[in-house]
Amino acid sequence: MQQQTHHTLKTVVQENNHSAYELSAQMVQLEVIQGAVARLLDRVDDIVHNGWSKDRGLAYMAIDEIRDTVRLIDIGFCPLTKSIGESIKGVNKTSDKLFELIVSKGSSDESGDAAAKPDMNSVEGCNYLTMENNVKIFIKEFGREPESFEEVLTYIQETVERVVNKKNENKKADALTSTHETYTR
Repeated sequence: MQQQTHHTLKTVVQENNHSAYELSAQMVQLEVIQGAVARLLDRVDDIVHNGWSKDRGLAYMAIDEIRDTVRLIDIGFCPLTKSIGESIKGVNKTSDKLFELIVSKGSSDESGDAAAKPDMNSVEGCNYLTMENNVKIFIKEFGREPESFEEVLTYIQETVERVVNKKNENKKADALTSTHETYTR
């Protein structure tokens, strides 16, 4: 049973890694499209600055150039949008699988059978225990079970960001206080 769960977890994590790599590649494609839009905006500014919009012939040429560039951007953007949507569905599917494997099985294991849980001396066991604790914290905070694995991850991520931001604010305040104390001595 434990080996089957371990194999399923490994498969789900590999699917998630694949989806993450896919999204990274798509982000690079979006950056390329963003660069094309920026160059197009610069070109439009040049056309207006040079007064080409006042000359009918130059205006037609500029419009043709802009139209062709916008079509190229559209050709790259439309399939990319669809592809990103599919990648996001894949990540959500993986998150739901992980939630089911880690959270639901852990909370539905009423027998207390240790064989159903991963070995706590392994990476999987540590991750299992961490996620189990994250869910307990979530339940304590909100007074309900999480709806999905993603909801727990979002909550934990937001909590970490708040703590880091607070730590940075405290560092800045300490730096200002020590600077103020240095000047007042």
